[in-house]
Amino acid sequence: MKLSAYFSLLLPVLIVGQNFNDLDESFDPTTLKDWGESKVRIEQIRSVKDYYKELGDTKDSLVAADRSEYVFRVQLTSTNDYENAKAIEERAITIFDEDIMIQFDSPYYKIRVGSMNNREDAQKLQSFAMQKGYRRAWVIRTKNSSPTKN
Repeated sequence: MKLSAYFSLLLPVLIVGQNFNDLDESFDPTTLKDWGESKVRIEQIRSVKDYYKELGDTKDSLVAADRSEYVFRVQLTSTNDYENAKAIEERAITIFDEDIMIQFDSPYYKIRVGSMNNREDAQKLQSFAMQKGYRRAWVIRTKNSSPTKN
């Protein structure tokens, strides 16, 4: 009973919902007379494609880290003693191949290493730092600023 009631309500909706109008195919796009502008645009596109084909596999000289507004670094530690921060930096220079930087955010000196564009690379560096004795090292996302020489 319920099934027949649902079917009787659904059937008119299905019939009314169908559109039996035929498509109007009387429009002819060649009557627009805009082929001249389109032809010029097609030639421009072809010339751009040829330009990029000529470039081939040449690499762009811009490094991705130069374009990124934010990068991932590994913060080794922070201290409020400048001499201690310099000592940690000097030790880190002997361990890591990446750039080392000391960032001062009052009252702490933060010793950070690396400048990665993705978190996975920074996490690999973090585990390397932990193996080298920086047990509290962690990954931080920060503004991309060049290391300052102290």
